[in-house]
Amino acid sequence: MFAKLFRGCKGESASASDQLKQALENLEKKETVLQRKISIEVERAKQFTKVRNKEAAIQCLKRKRFYEGQLEQLSSFQMRIHDQENKKLLVKMASLKNSS
Repeated sequence: MFAKLFRGCKGESASASDQLKQALENLEKKETVLQRKISIEVERAKQFTKVRNKEAAIQCLKRKRFYEGQLEQLSSFQMRIHDQENKKLLVKMASLKNSS
């Protein structure tokens, strides 16, 4: 999955920071979609509980749990990207300090 995020068009030559920003944007979009799916599953589970359809409610909660796992993975990817950005910034600052 990580490789898909960093692949760009072959004709383009974007800098590494641009690629990281694009990857973060994609992850944020996916995060909002997953949050929306989680809220939908919770609402569906409530509806099934009201009509006493226990099996369908449990299936909704299982899907919700699956989406929450995916959301955790996305947040860990986002943390990795932020760490990479911070490392690049530190390297730039160190190189500027050494050149002065």
